[in-house]
Amino acid sequence: MIKIDKKELLIGLIGDTHIPSRGSEIPEIIINDFKEKKIDYLFHLGDFTKPEVYRKLQETFGEDNVIGIIGNMDGHKLRNILPETKEFNLFGHKIFMTHGMGGPHNIIEKLSKNYDLSNYDIVIFGHAHRPFNERGKDGKLYISPGTPTDTVFTDVNSYGYLTISKEKVEPKIIYL
Repeated sequence: MIKIDKKELLIGLIGDTHIPSRGSEIPEIIINDFKEKKIDYLFHLGDFTKPEVYRKLQETFGEDNVIGIIGNMDGHKLRNILPETKEFNLFGHKIFMTHGMGGPHNIIEKLSKNYDLSNYDIVIFGHAHRPFNERGKDGKLYISPGTPTDTVFTDVNSYGYLTISKEKVEPKIIYL
């Protein structure tokens, strides 16, 4: 799982890559940015579409450093190796990770209906194809990196970062 062997972690966030239906590969600018910033972990929020995308990310960033979950478009091969959700406790912050479901509108309400989010401080999700970075009325941080490849269901392409330590939680969305 996630090793905390330093005072702060930098996590790259990406999701809804939909390779090859929305792009032939994850844009190199993102891979290079993650490498330059020396991310500690990469969280992929589902909809890889092909298992090769997951394997290539593991080859690039390390098998233990790529944390993935399945999305609604991921086939049985990925469903056999990746879970639907993940939970972490990093530096005392409780994190819930899921792809999401239903249409892109009111995604927070849908997540809240389908999962008990009451114990979490941070909810990281995908599915909506739009970036999301805000505190809810409940005080939780809701963050989605959006999609780096889709141009059919969105006109915005993005990915993100989460810097986390005991003292801070700093999300950032990067627009392409």
